[in-house]
Amino acid sequence: MDTRTDTRAGALTSPAPDPARTGRPHRVLVTGATGDIGRCLLDELTAMGTPLRVTGRRPEQLRAFADRGVEAVHGDLDDPASLRAAVADCDVLFLNTPPGPHQFRQNRDAVDAAVAAGVEHVVKVSASDANPRSAIPWARDHALADAHLARSGLSWTRLEPGAFFKNLLVEAAAIRRGWLPQTSGHGATAWTDVPDIAAVAARVLTDPTTRGGAGEDGRAYRLTGEVPLSYPEVAAGLSAALGHRVRYVHVPAPAFHAVLRATGVPAWQARGLVHQFVDVVRRGADDGRRCTTDVPDLLGRPARTVADFARDHRAALTPSR
Repeated sequence: MDTRTDTRAGALTSPAPDPARTGRPHRVLVTGATGDIGRCLLDELTAMGTPLRVTGRRPEQLRAFADRGVEAVHGDLDDPASLRAAVADCDVLFLNTPPGPHQFRQNRDAVDAAVAAGVEHVVKVSASDANPRSAIPWARDHALADAHLARSGLSWTRLEPGAFFKNLLVEAAAIRRGWLPQTSGHGATAWTDVPDIAAVAARVLTDPTTRGGAGEDGRAYRLTGEVPLSYPEVAAGLSAALGHRVRYVHVPAPAFHAVLRATGVPAWQARGLVHQFVDVVRRGADDGRRCTTDVPDLLGRPARTVADFARDHRAALTPSR
């Protein structure tokens, strides 16, 4: 079943509440709270006064959360027992795993921990190009994990962001010099910005009317801007917002792979990035160009643009004078 239909905020329905948990505030468990999305989401949820708990792997992370007045417990995506303990007494799980060679297993174990703990709902960050047959490891692992979640019996909502504007900061030094190197040619793809992902996640985590049900009744939101953008168009947007010229520079795929490996990117990740920029971005595979209105429908404002991103990160992207 295609769960990406009828996602207008006004068309959403609420799952039935669990009578055993009625009468107390719902608590959200946030995984990945030290990552880009997680940090922004934590700001959103704490500002809203949402009862929550976060996981961390290291003592210094737990202390930093505690200093903010946030309940924090040990939780390691590679330690299923710690996940089961962390999610106990929580009603909703925000599941966001980092790209890695064990991403499917981490997602699977977190979902299984949620089932064991009696969690009501899982909000999972997936990917817009998720495909179980993809040559991109994280796209394949997300698709497999999404299927596992759909079979779990839990109600679920999936967030499917496009390409992250934040990843442009990897090329900040080149952008300051006026170049945006990539191997995607003039192929266009859907883009999104981290604050939009976090804001949508906060809305879904705190508003049951935006969530899906279990199995085929789950709901997926595709988080994108209004139109797909090519890297040359992104370079033009950066130029206009930053006030200095940024030009796209095409790098052949073998050279792009060689640069990635020379800069320490693991082989599995380097191969995946080449497939992502060549297959999905340049050639439009796996529906990578499709954009939706899910962000404005849920947030009541336009999705953020490359100009918004550039203004927020002007100091990192502008040459010093």
